[in-house]
Amino acid sequence: MRKLLLTAIILSLSVLISSCGGSKGGGSSTQSTGLSQLSDSDYQALTPEEKYRVTSKLTATLMKGIPPGEFFDLQRATFDLTPKYSGNYIAKLKKDLSTPLSPDKRDYYLKIAEDNYRYDDNLKPPQYIMALLWELPISKDYYEMWMAYFLANTKLFSPAVELESVSYLDVHKVFSRLHRMISEDKPVREIVYEHMISQENWRRFRSPEDNTREMMEIFLRRFKDEEVPRAALACKNWSLTGQDQGYQLVIDFNENTEPQNVLDTSVTTCWDFYRALANHPKLIPTVVAEIVDHLFSAYSKQEKERIVNSVVSANPKTFRDIFNMILFSKEYLLNNERPMKWEEAFYGTAKRLSFKPSENFFRYINRTRGYSSFVKLYDMKQPPFIEKLGRTPTPPLDALSFAYYHKSLRENLMINRSSYDGDDGWGDSFYDVTFGGEDFINYVFVTALGRKATREELDTFNDIFTRKNWEDRHRWQKAMIILDYISRLPEFYMLTKIR
Repeated sequence: MRKLLLTAIILSLSVLISSCGGSKGGGSSTQSTGLSQLSDSDYQALTPEEKYRVTSKLTATLMKGIPPGEFFDLQRATFDLTPKYSGNYIAKLKKDLSTPLSPDKRDYYLKIAEDNYRYDDNLKPPQYIMALLWELPISKDYYEMWMAYFLANTKLFSPAVELESVSYLDVHKVFSRLHRMISEDKPVREIVYEHMISQENWRRFRSPEDNTREMMEIFLRRFKDEEVPRAALACKNWSLTGQDQGYQLVIDFNENTEPQNVLDTSVTTCWDFYRALANHPKLIPTVVAEIVDHLFSAYSKQEKERIVNSVVSANPKTFRDIFNMILFSKEYLLNNERPMKWEEAFYGTAKRLSFKPSENFFRYINRTRGYSSFVKLYDMKQPPFIEKLGRTPTPPLDALSFAYYHKSLRENLMINRSSYDGDDGWGDSFYDVTFGGEDFINYVFVTALGRKATREELDTFNDIFTRKNWEDRHRWQKAMIILDYISRLPEFYMLTKIR
């Protein structure tokens, strides 16, 4: 039975993905608006339920979630979806994402490093980073860290831990450099240049031939085989030592002296090559295209090109410019529909359910082996920082990968109620509300799914609870049954269109 349910979910997701392209994903109705930002009037035209859905869509993308008690006035006898905040909540979030942590962000770092969680020595970088993203509140500091995490999981900046020449320390170095430079609002071109000349980048692409070819293909989508020997000659004095010497980047004195025609210009040294690439006119469009591929993964090629052209025409300089333009656009918030990656689905829902992770949660979820009963990102084929060319824009939805994905969300989150202090799961703060009956069913649906239950769903759960003789005081039992059901719905794994 479980296998049939999972097969049905996978097939439903496939249908949803295929229907997201063409006119349904962002066709003629959005051609004229491009990437115009969601205005106050656009937001106020939404129903209260839609306002919460669009807020949850944005925050899930950012690996965050707003519990209904923060968004709605729940101090009533009924769940009537009355927002607490009368203004544009999306604009409020944008302001929050530009506000630095106060008074001292080190308090959060120390809390995570010393008090809340445990880590494996060799796997600490990804475990710590994911714990840090969980703990940090929505702020400028968080946004910069999220951008670094997003980018380090694309083919642009992936540390590629799967390679023998790469260690988990390289994860820390790549992530830290991205985070530092993004927080300093360094231009995209400068960030790309610093990454390309780094030892971490050379540990991913080890020879002059491989490195120069991949840099042109990854950052320019330029596939000209005849240029590779010339670029490699410019970089002939750059090399990576072997395993016995710890894969160190070495730049010797045998520098090339003959100009080479590469990248529509003349370069002589490897420094020249990387600088020419970072300054190339196609760099920004290519970087934007990679981000769009991930954030609009179900859109057609033509629709993605339209979005990329719209972003590039605004002449963005920094990654903050690019992400702000995309994430706060009407196109993304209202029209986009795609499958969520694990972090978006888990972190977003967990925050809305007021879930508390155990001290070992981020340790176990990032392991590649051991603790077989705990589903790992590696099992779902969604491990962070691992793949040589980063994660795929759409999370793997083959039967086995999705089965693990579903198992993780269902068992570690949806039916995981905290039963004692220190145990992970959702607890009293989620289900301790003043209303019961169908209002409570709708409350759970809105929390986990962003919509109220249908009449058929209400009737079904009313019948189940009646047969079990469950009253309003059986709230956590009811919540668990409802959440178990929601974990089997294809829409639970999607960022959906608002209208």
